[in-house]
Amino acid sequence: MYRFPKFLSMLIGLLSVSACVTSPVEKLAYRAEIIEFSGTSRGKENLVIAMIATPLGSKGKIPLIITQHGSSRDGVHFPGGKGRTDEYSSRLIREGTKRGFAVVAIDAFYKTGLNPQDKTKFPNAHSYALGLRDILAKDRRFDPKNFFYTGFSYGAGQVNKAVDIRTDFKSTPWRAVASAEPGCNVIPEPVKVSFPILMIKGSESHYYLEPCQYFARLLKTAGISVELDVIEGANHFFSTDGRIVEGKAVNGCRFNPVIRKKGRFEFADGSPATLRAIRQKCFTKMGGAGKNRLLLDGVIDRVLNYFEKHKS
Repeated sequence: MYRFPKFLSMLIGLLSVSACVTSPVEKLAYRAEIIEFSGTSRGKENLVIAMIATPLGSKGKIPLIITQHGSSRDGVHFPGGKGRTDEYSSRLIREGTKRGFAVVAIDAFYKTGLNPQDKTKFPNAHSYALGLRDILAKDRRFDPKNFFYTGFSYGAGQVNKAVDIRTDFKSTPWRAVASAEPGCNVIPEPVKVSFPILMIKGSESHYYLEPCQYFARLLKTAGISVELDVIEGANHFFSTDGRIVEGKAVNGCRFNPVIRKKGRFEFADGSPATLRAIRQKCFTKMGGAGKNRLLLDGVIDRVLNYFEKHKS
């Protein structure tokens, strides 16, 4: 068993299993292990758990994808019953390992008791991803020149922070990042980075397209390579049976998103954005439903193709 320095992480329960779930029609071909590490969110230190899935029979340095779940962890459970991820990351693990990637799923809600309605309490999981990236860059199995980052919904919002002007870019950079169905109602002020970003949106999402189009323009102005793909007929869950329902969503700033700047928040029109104003204007009770996920596999394929294209 390899060891990380104590101040970086605590690796536990190295599990030599071929998969965390099995299918009657397909045997998944990866090994899964669990890592617990200390992560910092908004100045508070938390215990975070992640599952590392590595392809069986892999040789040489392995490219690696870190993936972040959305507000609902509706996918596979981690081996040993600790931690869980969502359907997006579950499918990414299955397909990514087939293509030779190691895929690492972070459970940002581990031991928090958070549920999808607790949106104002969600942690800054982007900082967890950065810390985990630095830990795994020291693992000789993985190729630190080919580290990628992706996530769905809440996780996609964390991925968009990868270009945040407030981020410390002195550590190992991402090779490319991909955000699947970000809300874009609260976005970072971007700074030019060396890696490209892919955003994927559904045309029928209750998290509307306009704020992500605005963010894409900001990214281009900052000199960042960005692609914004729109999946026609897809709702927020990349499904074709979408409908609007009562719920809690941060989708009220469709035409005037909030920009996180150094030391302050500001609406796109230049007016100041207090936390109270953000909650009043951006939070709504208009949610989305419909999860046949008929278009999700195509999204997973698009993300993996993007990462393969940008491997060094």
